[in-house]
Amino acid sequence: MINSAQRKRLDKIELQLTPKQWAIRLADEIRRYPSQEAFLKGIAKGTYRGSPSITPFFCLIEQAKERWPRDARKEIELSSKLRMEFQSLKSLINNINNDLMVRVERNRLRVALHASQLRTLIFMGAVLRIGVTEILHATSAGLAQQCYSSKLDDWANKSTMLFKETIAYKAAVQAIQEDYFESHPIMYKDIETEIEMIIQTVRELIATFNDYRKDIADLSDRESNQEQQEAGTANAMPFEPENGLPIDIEAISKRDEIFVQSIVEKWVMNAKVSGIADILRQTGKHEVFVWHHFQKEMGL
Repeated sequence: MINSAQRKRLDKIELQLTPKQWAIRLADEIRRYPSQEAFLKGIAKGTYRGSPSITPFFCLIEQAKERWPRDARKEIELSSKLRMEFQSLKSLINNINNDLMVRVERNRLRVALHASQLRTLIFMGAVLRIGVTEILHATSAGLAQQCYSSKLDDWANKSTMLFKETIAYKAAVQAIQEDYFESHPIMYKDIETEIEMIIQTVRELIATFNDYRKDIADLSDRESNQEQQEAGTANAMPFEPENGLPIDIEAISKRDEIFVQSIVEKWVMNAKVSGIADILRQTGKHEVFVWHHFQKEMGL
């Protein structure tokens, strides 16, 4: 239990905290819970003014009063500035988590689809090898092989894009944490876990795909060599075209700085705009600010 003397010292310390320090406190509080739902239920047990999302505003208002006790205009200006900064950082945390929550739900379905498609492709490959071309609605073995190769390439391209996208968003979060929250994590734990699971699952699918392509390439080479030896010909068609290259998982794991920076800039800009607008809304001045931002985005 905190006694009255300790409470006073704590209150005095809190009155000196910067908006960034308050935002870090909020991030740390979020990380105490396993999910957003658990966090919201946790803070609901407390009071409105004691909420980690609300307490900073009251303290920042008091901080401005203490700094300018005899100048109401400067006090109001500082109060607005401090609250806008905290609100922008709070919006940054909330917006990123909400964005990633949607992406996790969508990408979880994409991963399941990719896994199903890969199983189907492996099955189709086995069927084509025994000469059943009707599965691809092809009129000849050559056309069936071309169609199958195209499907493999399409799977490879889509899986590569999913992996690169997920890696980029993870890197963007890390960049935000380093630049704005002194490297404190800001994601809800369940979202963070889901992202790691998606990355790991896609990595495993790609490894399976690479192993499969290698196996059928090796088998095709052996069959081709055997046919050439038996028939004395060099024109046997391999099952898998020669351009069926494996996916370089290590190469696509490297950070795409341009893509990551574009994600970071979008998150930061949206948070700043919403943070400023939220505080200005209290004075009825938000409409002008929002409209000017819209005109700026339109190049006017």
